[in-house]
Amino acid sequence: MNSALTRTELTTKIEALRQQGICYVCHDLQTGELFGAQSVIYEDADFRVVLELHPRMVGHTIVLYKPHREDVSELTNSETAHVFQMCVKVIQAIKQALGAEKVYMVTMCDGPINHLHIQLLPRYPDEPIGSKRLVSPRGVLVDAEKTAAAIRQALH
Repeated sequence: MNSALTRTELTTKIEALRQQGICYVCHDLQTGELFGAQSVIYEDADFRVVLELHPRMVGHTIVLYKPHREDVSELTNSETAHVFQMCVKVIQAIKQALGAEKVYMVTMCDGPINHLHIQLLPRYPDEPIGSKRLVSPRGVLVDAEKTAAAIRQALH
């Protein structure tokens, strides 16, 4: 993980790529320049599953579909099934590994030059129910490798 980048620095680099017409996710998948290893939970030819660098809660996970699609409306039926099957596997692993009661699945691809990714946001027992969890303040990624390892182990 490129831990030297603050959220502000990362945002600045992403905006510079967008200004050049470059998808920052595709750029990072090729170079590792922005996020580096970013606590990779799982990776294959189609997906990279990582912990969010600036999570809204412990276990906030990102499922990146590697082929460039701007949002879910661009997926074929078989791609849709493939993406959702991966999300279900990761959700089950988050529940098992971290004790989440529910895991919200969100995609908000609404900026310039989007790249489809699914955010998985755990809700733990005794936490309030509702969409306010989706806009909780972002925090600092703590115990990233321990959290990633627990989810990774539950995934396999």
